[in-house]
Amino acid sequence: MSTAAAPVAKDDGKITCELDGARVHVIQAYLKESHPEWTVERYRAAYPDAPLLSPAAAKRLAEKKAQAEEAAVTGHIERLPLAKVFETGDVPATKNKRNEPILIAVYKGHQPEALALVPEIDRNYVFNLELVKTALMGLEMRMNVYFWGYHGSGKTTLFEQACARTKRPFMRVQHTANTEEAHIIGQYVVQAVKRASKDAAGNDIEVLSTETVFQPGPLTIAMLNGYVYCADEYDFALPSVLALYQPILEGKPLYIKDAPPEMRMIKPHPDFRFVATGNTNGGGDETGLYQGTQIQNAANYSRMHIVEEVPYMEASIETAIVQSQASLKKADAEKLVKFANDIREAFKGGRIGMTISTRELITAGRLAAVRGSDYEAGLRQGYMNRMSRIDREAASQLAQRYFG
Repeated sequence: MSTAAAPVAKDDGKITCELDGARVHVIQAYLKESHPEWTVERYRAAYPDAPLLSPAAAKRLAEKKAQAEEAAVTGHIERLPLAKVFETGDVPATKNKRNEPILIAVYKGHQPEALALVPEIDRNYVFNLELVKTALMGLEMRMNVYFWGYHGSGKTTLFEQACARTKRPFMRVQHTANTEEAHIIGQYVVQAVKRASKDAAGNDIEVLSTETVFQPGPLTIAMLNGYVYCADEYDFALPSVLALYQPILEGKPLYIKDAPPEMRMIKPHPDFRFVATGNTNGGGDETGLYQGTQIQNAANYSRMHIVEEVPYMEASIETAIVQSQASLKKADAEKLVKFANDIREAFKGGRIGMTISTRELITAGRLAAVRGSDYEAGLRQGYMNRMSRIDREAASQLAQRYFG
């Protein structure tokens, strides 16, 4: 006597309800709708080996739980359209390939200490949206980001203003050849302490004494509290000092061997992020402009997930920035940018020894404005007087072509 083979369940990603054979994602929701006399507890008791969630439903539940846990740690996170947060208007760069608005995390509910570290929004700052999206990708995905390029191209300010718009506490730490490990992770310091005591007559008095305490450094504070840590002028520090960052760049705890026991192992807060800026990519200065930068350890730089060279901006964007920041007429800002791009081309061609940054253009524009629109004087004081005599003469002749 032959027996019929049991029907094979459809490969539709769902699970089978043991009561009636229906294919569903969530047993609890299905029982409530189709078998209200059954509870999840009764179903589990009757069919202990039967799953309650399909793989897709279990994944969605895990994602929601992770988001809830993250929100509980940070206080509160809203996901808002990039165009709204950065006030860009409805432009294609703020949408994904499906023409949907790109949503980004905006933080709320900070404690007063953290709130004080959220940068102020500069509404005159003009964003390069592609760089903004690169920076936000690192911040959202917990990836280390390194921006490098010429001075004054807006590397650090971009990170700062991205944090201002998304309400992330931001700590900027400058690196020099004199930066030591203790300056970054912390050290013991002697501080004065007032203590209550009594004099010989039994009167209450305050006695001033000293004690040695461990003062945590900026990296330690940022890791403990979930701040964005910006290692500025990264390539100025000695490679031996930057080596202390390597476990941090891997997402591992910071171990401070000389700290008190309760502060020896610093685990990174879920909101801690590491970003860095420099004038070189770690391979040394190719231009001769950035004396003091070091040839860095490749192993350290290999731990940067995202590395992006930040060039000077497109003429239209730079014009908008100079016009906004220096309060100039558009025509005058355009002339300054044209002058700057001619200087940069001459620098690249080896005909002049110093380039000019957007920052210097803004300074020149402001100086010119208070001198009755004397742009030659503004450029001379804000830029050209730092050049060699020969370069200064060449730059002066170029300025006269635009403003003479």
